[in-house]
Amino acid sequence: MRNLRALSSSRLQVCKASAAPGHLVFIAKKKNMKTFIVLILFCFSVCGVQAETGASAATSPAKIVSDLYSAHRGKADPLQYPASKNLLGAYFDAGLLSLFLKDQSESQGEVGKVDFDPLYAAQDFEIKDFSVRLIAQQKHSAEVAAFFKNIGTREKIGFLLSNTGQGWRITDIKYSDGRTLKGILK
Repeated sequence: MRNLRALSSSRLQVCKASAAPGHLVFIAKKKNMKTFIVLILFCFSVCGVQAETGASAATSPAKIVSDLYSAHRGKADPLQYPASKNLLGAYFDAGLLSLFLKDQSESQGEVGKVDFDPLYAAQDFEIKDFSVRLIAQQKHSAEVAAFFKNIGTREKIGFLLSNTGQGWRITDIKYSDGRTLKGILK
């Protein structure tokens, strides 16, 4: 049992509680019970809306792919070695990550098995009309596609994703010529 300082106001009172350390138990005085209940319900509804919005954004398969493209354009490119060791795990599942990092490590700074940008399937690119769309989604798998024009040619890159313990992760990338990133790296 933990003794807590008695705090009282016209509405709430902190009392002795056998709660876990760091937790306070509030008891509402009878005359203010209705106000207290309304306040608690309001707090739960606001927190619930924020949690739902944050969770859906963080776990969306299309968001993972969009975020990877955004990061790829930034200073800390998750596809560039050695940054890929720390950053790519947020996008690739363990199997694809392992194959990708192995290729980067074995190539020792030279061109490895992947001799093109894996997100654009090209060595040279001038990207226009870029978009990412969810193609299909089930409980544990999803397919997302990136559409764009590269030097005037329409392209589609397919992403296969799996819902892992860490959220949605890319398990493979499919190119329009039939190749896959996993197939190239094996």
